[in-house]
Amino acid sequence: MLGDAERRVPVEELGALSAVRNKLTDKPIAIAADHRGIALKTRLKNWLLAHDYDVKDCGADDRAGRVDAMDYALAAVAEIKASRSDFAIGICGSGQMMAITSNRFPFIRATLLHTAEETVSAREHGDANMLILGADITDAAAAEQILDIFLSTTAQGDRYAARRELLAKLDISRL
Repeated sequence: MLGDAERRVPVEELGALSAVRNKLTDKPIAIAADHRGIALKTRLKNWLLAHDYDVKDCGADDRAGRVDAMDYALAAVAEIKASRSDFAIGICGSGQMMAITSNRFPFIRATLLHTAEETVSAREHGDANMLILGADITDAAAAEQILDIFLSTTAQGDRYAARRELLAKLDISRL
């Protein structure tokens, strides 16, 4: 939940806010998609390049037949693990397999996003470092807006930083 109505920022203002924010990274943005996400990946890759981001394309490309989203999620995750990228984007039909696969790794905070409002919360509260999109669900214009906000929203400190620290320390042996 977003909380009180007065805390909500209208969607049309979110795009304007992100236009004045600083870029959060100078490293390439890793981007990966399965066969169902190739068209959206291409559009977002072009958006990134037009906005002065370097891009690490982790596949798949338009020559690919049916491929497994997990393989491409792992390729994007590897870019963050190796510190070659601070942020990654994963795209598949629903976004679910990219999110599930990516979140298997403790250094990844992947979030499947559908709206600008969710994006602000994911970055401010969760310091998400991997944006997941469902190509069959999210239209290209919305995906560009989500990406813009994702790459320009700074994580908040205080209780959210403490929460992220606890998340990083979660251990299955505590169950």
